[in-house]
Amino acid sequence: MNEHRRSILKTLAAAPLLPLALSGCQGAKQASAVASAAATSPITPLPDLLPAGIASDGVIIRRQYVDGPFGQIHMHVARPVRSAALQRRPLVCFHPTAVSGHYYRDLMLRMGRDRLVIAPDTPGYGRSDPPPEPQSMKVLAQSAAAALDALGFGRRGEGAVDMLGFHTGVFLATELAIERPDLVHRLVLPGIPFYEPAVQKEKYAQYAKAVPFDEAGSKVRKEWAFWVEQRDPRTSVGRGAENFADQLQSLDRGWWAYHSVFSYPAQDRLPLVRQPVLVPLIADSLQLNTLAATALFANVTVEDLTDIQRSFFVVGADRLASLCRRFLDSGTAS
Repeated sequence: MNEHRRSILKTLAAAPLLPLALSGCQGAKQASAVASAAATSPITPLPDLLPAGIASDGVIIRRQYVDGPFGQIHMHVARPVRSAALQRRPLVCFHPTAVSGHYYRDLMLRMGRDRLVIAPDTPGYGRSDPPPEPQSMKVLAQSAAAALDALGFGRRGEGAVDMLGFHTGVFLATELAIERPDLVHRLVLPGIPFYEPAVQKEKYAQYAKAVPFDEAGSKVRKEWAFWVEQRDPRTSVGRGAENFADQLQSLDRGWWAYHSVFSYPAQDRLPLVRQPVLVPLIADSLQLNTLAATALFANVTVEDLTDIQRSFFVVGADRLASLCRRFLDSGTAS
């Protein structure tokens, strides 16, 4: 391991521990002991800090902040407990509107067994500081690039990472691939919000506007229905409630990313992506949009997962992780 990589790992390992995100955790008491030990020994002897059996899958999730153009950028970082297990290229995941990087927790615990998995909160969402007003996708991509540069990736550091985006996160990843190819190795892009220009304008008018809170809790009730009452039955109430709470963190800024998405010239930009792209096709509201978008990529592989409809990153986490590994690590998805 070279010194630059070691400095990145020291930075990430020094962030506060999230005990409940330890896969296979046997209880809050053990998790508390790990968190206490991590606070006093922030870097490498992570393997020696963990009591036997506390992390059966050997994955830990931590939080990290880096400075960005609009303030602090908050990130969720999964990694194997034992540094020797870091064998693969890091994976960066960009979340949909209006949740945060926590949305990918289930996938991170699976992919984090042999690589860093980083899920940043887009500025204005989760725990990242907001910009003063809605921003273009290009500006949001520049903010993400600043975070990755700060972690030591890119041409002046450890080179390119793999990226995954879902809905809004798709265009963040593609814009980074175009503007900063030194940061992007391969792309996994389920759920592409691609529309013909005329329809995109209609979507902008429909979604890129504030939905204020009211004393009757109308907005809150609507979000609860979406994330909890209408969830896939294989998803627990608790997991649905986590996403519900996550959604509310953006407050009255929740619509800002719709400005970014529905003003993004996807028809012109997607053909400029030169990196290999994997598109897992799921039966969500963007299935046909995703199929249409695949024709625009220069180097694309499509995998049919249309037996999955909702809660893809929970109920389909094992299948997606397997697909990602084959595509990202061996150069093919089949």
